[in-house]
Order: sequence, then C-alpha cells, then structure tokens
Amino acid sequence: MKNLSTLLFCIFLFSACLSFSQEKTYTEIDTEISASIGENFTVSLESNQSTGYSWSVGMISDNAQVVVTGMDYDLPDNAKTGQGGAEVWHLKAVAPGNVKIMFYYSRAWENETPAKTVSFNVTVK
Repeated sequence: MKNLSTLLFCIFLFSACLSFSQEKTYTEIDTEISASIGENFTVSLESNQSTGYSWSVGMISDNAQVVVTGMDYDLPDNAKTGQGGAEVWHLKAVAPGNVKIMFYYSRAWENETPAKTVSFNVTVK
C-alpha cells in the first residue's frame, strides 16, 4: 500500500511539473495571445527593480476572461548588484471572450506617465 501511494504521488508530481513547464511564455514582442479556458500562460517583461521601476497590470474589458495568479522577479545567474532581470507574470484564462491586458512600467511614487507601456490582446476560447 505504501509503495502504491508513493508511486501515485510521484506520478502526480511529474504531471504537475510537466504541465507547468509547458506554459507558453509571451514577451513584449508578442501582441496577440490565444488561450483555452483553464490554460495557464506567462508574460515575461524586462525589468530592473533596483531602479524603483516595476510593472503593474490592468485589463480593459467588461468581463474577467483572464486572472493574474502571481508574479516572480527573475534575475540571471550570478547577477550583480543593480543588474536587471525580468518580471514573469503568471496568468490563467478563465472565461471565453477577448480582453486587452496592459502593463505599465513606472515608479509607484511618481504620478507621471509610465516610462513604458506594453499591451496584449488575449482571445480565450
């Protein structure tokens, strides 16, 4: 019984890792995203949080077709102090329709126009 439980746990863990690694990643050069309901995907944007700048996200839609499930800040291996990396936004398609996702690169304490804006048109089927 213990061996069967261990085997089932290993199969579950492997399938979870496999599905996570198959998430499609989009960058600022991608403007169109197509996803199925329940599909997870990521948006990776260059960032240097040591300068005070970071990305924020907004959605322009009447309905919530996509939800943000998290964000990670990835630095390159052996990164030096002050070196930039990437903000990796984790999203999930939850309802059919179209949504425009906007990312704004700015300093939270400044009330100026963002230094950079990136948008994605997402179609959820």
